[in-house]
Amino acid sequence: MLSPRVSVVIPAFNAAATLADTLDAVRDQSVADLEVIVVDDGSTDDTRGIALRYASQDRRFRCISVPNGGVASARNTGIAAARAPYVAPLDADDLWHPDKTARQLAVLMARAEVSMVYCSRRNVDAQGRVLKTISKATLSGWACHRMTAFNAVGNGSAIMFRKADALRAGGYDTRLRQQGVQGSEDYLLQIRLAAMGQVAVDGDYLVGYRKSANAMSNDDAGMLRSRMAALRIVADELPELAATARATYKRCQFILALKHLAAGNWGKGLPQAADWARGINPKLVGDSLGYLQHRRRTRDPVAIASEPGRPFGTYRCNEAPEEGTSGYLERMLAELEPLDLAYGVGRAAAQSLTG
Repeated sequence: MLSPRVSVVIPAFNAAATLADTLDAVRDQSVADLEVIVVDDGSTDDTRGIALRYASQDRRFRCISVPNGGVASARNTGIAAARAPYVAPLDADDLWHPDKTARQLAVLMARAEVSMVYCSRRNVDAQGRVLKTISKATLSGWACHRMTAFNAVGNGSAIMFRKADALRAGGYDTRLRQQGVQGSEDYLLQIRLAAMGQVAVDGDYLVGYRKSANAMSNDDAGMLRSRMAALRIVADELPELAATARATYKRCQFILALKHLAAGNWGKGLPQAADWARGINPKLVGDSLGYLQHRRRTRDPVAIASEPGRPFGTYRCNEAPEEGTSGYLERMLAELEPLDLAYGVGRAAAQSLTG
């Protein structure tokens, strides 16, 4: 294929148990003119062999093998190698609805002001059976403040963006792994993209997000540390979002301190709690308590699906939606929406001056 419209980038490290299912989901996409780049990130299992078998059967597939450098580095390798103007990242254990690529591609092709489009997801188990349907995605428009405060996308397989925008944003940030806190690379890139343009959402459930026992996302304390490291980068490098990033950092720090203290790890918990309390004001105390209540409501990793044990692929994309969010989250997003609207007005004015 000389000119694919979409490059699907799949970082894969020891993903032999799930990679074939993921590649089947890509092969079944209704968009035919795509390329699939599997970046074998120094795997020691049959990940490379599986990718090469698919490449031998379908010329749209190819495999790039690199020494292990982490998920951000692997994704950047795939983006650099992409031949299409649009990129859809996909984790090596996740699933897609057959129309996922087509629907998101149509949005980006029609709307030049959009820098990223995302969709809703269902959590699935190791066998691809739906565990939980997440609240329907709704956040859209100018949304960089709200996306800093709330990880609206929630996974790395739900988005599509232009290759040029990803390169302009610096790609996925490898500094998190260098600091020993990888996991929030998706969140950080999504914030950068949201600062570059508007966000579009397809509220239907186009992604099956795998929740395996050893998944990085199951390490809640580790993910909080990673989120806080990402927020420090946002505060340092995106001055327009610094205040929102610092407030979000405080909420995460509060939860992390409670986790350490509840586990009896006073050596980590007390310093975190003391740092959280330094310079705290009543609103930030209320925000932290509200965030705690929100997490208790939403963090249950497994819930009864509408039909327990039913495979993701048997669901229609708009079937059995989970509506609504917590009251705390709704209030927080409503408070930040004027900042996003003002940011959008400022961007438009700056563009009109520069042509």
